[in-house]
Amino acid sequence: MSNFITILNTIRRPFQQERRKGCRDDVVVNGLGSYVQLWVKNGDALGLETTEKEVLHNLADLFKNYTSASPPERQRTLEEATKRIDTALERNPQSHSGLETPPTNKKNAQTASLPLFQEKVNRPNSAPPKQEPTTERTPQRTRKETLPLFQDAEVPPTQTPNTAIEKPTASVPISDIAVSTDLSLLDFLSESLQYLKGIGPRRAAMLLSELNLRTVGELLAYYPRDYIDRSKTVEIYRVGRTEDDEPETIQGKVVNHTSSPTAKGKRIGKISIYDGTGVAVLVNFGRRIGIMKSLLPVDTEVVVSGKFSRRYNEIQATDYEFELFEEDNLIHTKRIVPKYALTAKLTAKMLRMWMRTALDAYGQEIPEILPLELRKRQGLIDRQLAINEIHFPASEAHQEAAQKRLAFEEFFLLSAGMEMKKERKTLEAGIAFRIGMDSGNASPSLLSNFMASLPYELTGAQKRVFREIQNDMQQKRVMNRLIQGDVGSGKTVVAAMALLCAIENGYQGALMVPTEILAEQHYYNLSDMFEDMHRDVSTETGQQDKRKINVVLLKSDLPKAAREEALETIANGTADLIVGTQALIQEGVDFHKLGLVIIDEQHRFGVMQRATLRNKAQSATEAQKHLDTAAPSPDVLVMTATPIPRTLALTLYGDLNVSVIDEMPPGRQQIRTHWIRENGREKLYNTLRKEIQRGRQAYVVYPLVEESEKLEELKAATEMASHLQNDVFPDLRVGLLHGQMKSIEKQEVMARFKDRHIDILVSTTVIEVGIDVPNATLMVIENAERFGLSQLHQLRGRVGRGKHQSACYLVASPRGDDSYQRIQAMIRTNNGFQIAEADLNIRGPGEFFGTRQSGIPNFKIANIIQDASLLEAAKKEAESLIKADPRLDADEHQLLKWMLQKHWKDNLEIASVG
Repeated sequence: MSNFITILNTIRRPFQQERRKGCRDDVVVNGLGSYVQLWVKNGDALGLETTEKEVLHNLADLFKNYTSASPPERQRTLEEATKRIDTALERNPQSHSGLETPPTNKKNAQTASLPLFQEKVNRPNSAPPKQEPTTERTPQRTRKETLPLFQDAEVPPTQTPNTAIEKPTASVPISDIAVSTDLSLLDFLSESLQYLKGIGPRRAAMLLSELNLRTVGELLAYYPRDYIDRSKTVEIYRVGRTEDDEPETIQGKVVNHTSSPTAKGKRIGKISIYDGTGVAVLVNFGRRIGIMKSLLPVDTEVVVSGKFSRRYNEIQATDYEFELFEEDNLIHTKRIVPKYALTAKLTAKMLRMWMRTALDAYGQEIPEILPLELRKRQGLIDRQLAINEIHFPASEAHQEAAQKRLAFEEFFLLSAGMEMKKERKTLEAGIAFRIGMDSGNASPSLLSNFMASLPYELTGAQKRVFREIQNDMQQKRVMNRLIQGDVGSGKTVVAAMALLCAIENGYQGALMVPTEILAEQHYYNLSDMFEDMHRDVSTETGQQDKRKINVVLLKSDLPKAAREEALETIANGTADLIVGTQALIQEGVDFHKLGLVIIDEQHRFGVMQRATLRNKAQSATEAQKHLDTAAPSPDVLVMTATPIPRTLALTLYGDLNVSVIDEMPPGRQQIRTHWIRENGREKLYNTLRKEIQRGRQAYVVYPLVEESEKLEELKAATEMASHLQNDVFPDLRVGLLHGQMKSIEKQEVMARFKDRHIDILVSTTVIEVGIDVPNATLMVIENAERFGLSQLHQLRGRVGRGKHQSACYLVASPRGDDSYQRIQAMIRTNNGFQIAEADLNIRGPGEFFGTRQSGIPNFKIANIIQDASLLEAAKKEAESLIKADPRLDADEHQLLKWMLQKHWKDNLEIASVG
């Protein structure tokens, strides 16, 4: 029986609002007729008694022609339906005046899953419903009574406090709106704003210059940055008592206007608002007095939101917004009000009015792009409702539902674009490398010799990741793979193995890194690794010969003669492996036969820089240009210096296959991390001395190279190196390394440190990556609170590379919560993946890499931290949809394809290199 009661109450619920809106049949999705039919079908599915079903079917018959009926006929239908429902409820002893409490027992559990409210209720262009009058009425004061200017809280209220907009009792329902297939439905999005009622050419020009908004579509996509909850009205006798002048909303009638001069000769005007409990005064000055008097004449019913205070024996507000009380048309008050990013020339009220105008004109024309089944699986409301509710939410639940839908849509569009890019790349012609036993050589391959020469066994993770790379390189399609791994996990060795595979097949390999010192480090390391490696070459006579693998370093500060020689070897093919910085993508660098591109610590490069290197490789050699067939594209391997959180990896590298080296080499000891305050410096220096006396070495890192006016308290490395050498460790050998030194000077310092001719190396963050000195066991980071968490983890990774126990000391005086959290995260874990997640949470996605060039999409509403689960769901749905329709050729996917082309075209053009 309770199911029957619930359905009757749910059917009746929108009747009052329908009457209030003049019986226009627009308060529920698809009209009241469809709404009633839906609930009658729900009743049939629940196994109701015959008499109950009869009542419901009679109601359905009553609403059969509701949509085509005139407003008076609809009014009569509502009256008859109300009588029938009331009669049915009166006969039922279990009936209540409102909806029943959702059942909790198993027998009635099915009812709880039904949407209790399928209305288009509280859409932004609909009014918040009035509260039902109470049965007990408190006599209102008559107009003849003296109006109290200041009533105390002890005076009994004459109306219920905190009157709020009625909120739905259930979650916002998911409509059955199908995907739109007509592209012409999007025409209104390109309508110029000047043709929108109330805007015109002058205001349209202002919106363009101030917010770069040209069209209706751009205006509707200008989402609020926050909201103000003005849905609750407060009785006047209660206002002005909040802490910090919190905004409050009142509703009352204008009863008086006064104007008087001030002591300084100006005029002050006051408008008195009365609500039956007290009087609030709106204060105005100068010309505004006359304007407000004409806008708010006596007897006007008004809603006011503002900061009220109690002063001069009255309740007053000088900072306020108001609206004439029209129940169906409130946008600035008595509701949840949107807050938009503004400029000096644009007011919040103006923008809200124009947004309301745009929604009134086009809010019902917004087409759906996501399939219904997908929306049902993910619990997403339709796009039309979402756009309306994100701007003018009827309740907090509606705002949250709108935000969820639009955030999912942003993630879905990105993921779908990435999946399409990935599908497209499977068709891009690549190089099918022959690797290992498949190389065709009778003698052992370069790869076999290299692996045999390693003084250690590869970890299981390294072997697994190389198998994934090997499988990609053997295919006739281009490899696009990302290698993730913690500091010291062995990414470089895996990269070297991939490079050898390309070289053995007669191709060149290129390794691009962000800094010259790192380029030099890789150059020397790879030269050492390949010292005894020789590859097969063809002589001018056509015979096979052996030639030592030639590793070439290309950087911007090379002498002219050395640079020209390097460029010549790159162009003629005698350079097998080219290691360099951005110099690799400069004008004049022409590769002979590039087969593999490796981009290390890729987040330091702009997206376009990475794309340029890849595009360079696609230019054919002089010999190949004469051929009819184009040269295949090189394989691309991207490496990160530190792990990237999964959510960020999905947005940045959704089109790449990801390999994770999640295992450290055996024998690596955990680095002990300690937080040292300024008063512990002497003890720290004693620890350094003892460790160096044991034969170990230490780094001391400072964040600056020289004194800075903005950061005066920071100790510049140049100054402190002198202090440590002369005042603290006069008997030890202190060296200095910083970014302003010439390349040859840096090399000399690092060589001396590696050869143990320097005990303590004072450095800036130029040692952040790539430096490998196994004997260095101590890392001291001065002013550690000034570094990012990922940077701290990178610096810590410079020690702990040998067999001796290592330690990291963070000398810090954190002054804020973020810096304190960074220090605590470093102490808590050595795991780079956990560090990355903590860093993302602290800094946010936009600053995670410390650069805006990273290619992170600028989401309007989605947040990859807060909406991580939504991102995962969107990616899975996108994968499924693109797998079923790779080119989005289906009719129901045409609007989605248009959205992808509009929003992500530029991003997707360069997505293949991250």
